[in-house]
Amino acid sequence: MIQPSLAQLLLLSLATAAFVASGVGSIMRSKLVALGGQVLGIALGNAVLIWHLIDRRAALPLGDNFDTLLSLGLLLAICLTYVQVRRPLAGLDWFVTPLVVVLLIAAGLLGRFEPQEYVSGTWNWVHRATAYSGAAAFALAAAGGAMYVITARKLRSKQHMSSDLGSLERLEHLTMLGVTLGFALLSIGAVTGFIKIFADHRSTSTPKIVLALAAWLIYAVVLHAPINPSFRGKKVAVLSIFGFLLMACTIITVLLLPEARSWCSGLCSWGSAPNPRPSRSASA
Repeated sequence: MIQPSLAQLLLLSLATAAFVASGVGSIMRSKLVALGGQVLGIALGNAVLIWHLIDRRAALPLGDNFDTLLSLGLLLAICLTYVQVRRPLAGLDWFVTPLVVVLLIAAGLLGRFEPQEYVSGTWNWVHRATAYSGAAAFALAAAGGAMYVITARKLRSKQHMSSDLGSLERLEHLTMLGVTLGFALLSIGAVTGFIKIFADHRSTSTPKIVLALAAWLIYAVVLHAPINPSFRGKKVAVLSIFGFLLMACTIITVLLLPEARSWCSGLCSWGSAPNPRPSRSASA
């Protein structure tokens, strides 16, 4: 197990500070500071990731919780930068950048004090890569959903909007785009994960699987919302937010609660009569 060095954590702190400066620049409506902070944070974050991979002598990330959280945060930041460069959407930084900062801070804390190594192998890498990439897409969908709810509420109450968060149509399009991409990636991750579980003959009654399945069902409903026009709009936005919360709980279960499987097994067997071992005198 290779923990991140103090120098790597220092460089990660600089990347986090760059994203914080980007968020402040977005609030102050300074496009140069906002974009510059994002680019600098992505560059420093990737330098930390490559440095740590060299120390682990690994060619691919997602090998431990430090790499996983850092990769997820960087992937989310890259998606945000791409959207803001191609078709800028005011206010999107306010929702996504804090999440990037939280992921980077969590990577540093867990990588230093609660390191957890993942099983290697191409199959496991595909499972984790698609699952976490789907979570990043769902984060963008949740951000678009939250902005949709705020904008719709202000328009309904005829309040003066201090900032243009974008039209409802575009916010709904952003939400559906994130849900579509995330649903495809999550489906691949779920299929590879279930096959791996059955191949290893492991129990499927874990909180991780229950939460992931619940999130998958919610996003399946959101994905088919265009079929029913009455279900579009605010309902889709709220479900996208709720689905992302379930995905976040799933990630927390995987990274922070390695004992969740034994906890669930004990909960499932609660109330069942114990099977006492025969005493030595009885066996004699």
